[in-house]
Amino acid sequence: MRGAQENSNIDAASKSVQAAISVSASDIGDGSNPTPLAVDLDGTLFRSNLLLECLLRLVKQKPWLLPLVPFWLIRGRAFLKKRAFEAVTLDYTLLPVQRPLLEWLRTEKAHGRRLVLATAANEDLAVQAVAHLELFDVVIGSDETHNLKGPEKASALQSMFNSGFAYAGNSGADFAVWKVSKEIIVVGAGASVKAQAQRLGKVTKVFDQSGNKITSLTRSLRPYQWVKNLLIFVPAFTSHEGVRWPILIQSLIAFVAFSLCASATYIVNDLLDLEEDRAHSRKQFRPFASGELSIGLGLSVAAGCFLAGMGVAFVTGRALPVILFLYILIATAYSVRIKRVLLLDVLTLAILYTMRVIAGHVVTDIPFSVWLLSFAFFLFLSLAFCKRATELFKMKKPTDIRSDATVPGRGYRSEDLEIISTAGLSSGFLSSLVFALYINSDSVTLLYRHPAVLWGILPLLLYYILRIWIVCGRGELDDDPILYTAKSPSTYIIAILVVIIVVAATINF
Repeated sequence: MRGAQENSNIDAASKSVQAAISVSASDIGDGSNPTPLAVDLDGTLFRSNLLLECLLRLVKQKPWLLPLVPFWLIRGRAFLKKRAFEAVTLDYTLLPVQRPLLEWLRTEKAHGRRLVLATAANEDLAVQAVAHLELFDVVIGSDETHNLKGPEKASALQSMFNSGFAYAGNSGADFAVWKVSKEIIVVGAGASVKAQAQRLGKVTKVFDQSGNKITSLTRSLRPYQWVKNLLIFVPAFTSHEGVRWPILIQSLIAFVAFSLCASATYIVNDLLDLEEDRAHSRKQFRPFASGELSIGLGLSVAAGCFLAGMGVAFVTGRALPVILFLYILIATAYSVRIKRVLLLDVLTLAILYTMRVIAGHVVTDIPFSVWLLSFAFFLFLSLAFCKRATELFKMKKPTDIRSDATVPGRGYRSEDLEIISTAGLSSGFLSSLVFALYINSDSVTLLYRHPAVLWGILPLLLYYILRIWIVCGRGELDDDPILYTAKSPSTYIIAILVVIIVVAATINF
């Protein structure tokens, strides 16, 4: 779709696309066909932004190039788009599309209508992104020096179609094009953009945005994951200080701060894993992977949650902000790289869980317990191994005899299942051993009048560990063992029994 001619009646800013225009204009509109239809790409045909998609992939694929991004931007958005596109590899077939719009475009094309993709995205990127759709007659977009957006796009389309054209867009940047078009098609726009477009008096079709943004945003925060942050209260419980209001309030503040910052990391993780999630049978329906929420909104909400969480952490007047910052740093490193590294991923998960217990000590000034931290680390390591084993169990089928089958985005193969399960069970038994040694230590007498009663907890702990691994082996476990624990009725029965045993070991009778 490129040629060598230039048309002098187009201003210099439009010359970058004129070569493509001059060659193909005769094929597009000869007056006998319906009004040609130009379609925007970002946010219109695709429920995403290709520049942001490329930058997010850059973080994962070539993070060493990130310091160059500000210098690319200094040379203009067009230059940034070109360099970002050249630096990464995207699977365009996984990009979320506006399905109702796509089906309508296919119908229009079948009726003889000429379709043009007119986008501010890099032209080479746009060509590759829509190639699999086999839909557009011409693709025009930005090059290294010119950004085909707003007035420049309007000028280019006017030059292509002297007799007029229709245009499908979604944002305020499209008003410059809508003003000079014969027909307006509004796709997935907000209420204010749609109202302004209606005032132009040329709207012929509207594709409303599907889904509820508030609901989708709530899902992206994953409030159900906040149950993990209850680990912050563990030091208060095990030290018998949980009955004191100052201790509970400090623990609650830490819980809120951790929950906000954890939600920020969940959003960042979802944004960095867009391509992997879209290839997943279940995760493809997540708000950002499906395009229900925009990448820009996700980045804004993540930043807001982080700032709010750190602000709450400073209220404690202790070292909680430092712990939170380290937690976010490790969690981000986990999302970017560590979760694909064999064994380092499960060790990191165990550390992230244990950091919540450490935070509970820090905000309450309760002295650290080597017994508690050792017990917690081995238990969480067992659950982390269980999480990986679940993925391997789901991947491995009875008819699959390949030993090189791998978990997507992970460093494990199907043949690793046996050793992963063994390591996970061993870690669980080690946590039970630590607890048994604690009962026999001198430290236990500082808190309990009848330490022998605590032996009643040991079979409950072993029951929990063995049960969750059996459920995992049956393929009935969700991706996250801790969430399964929170939803399982047996967990609450065990918890009640543990509380009864602890009270019995504490009081005089």
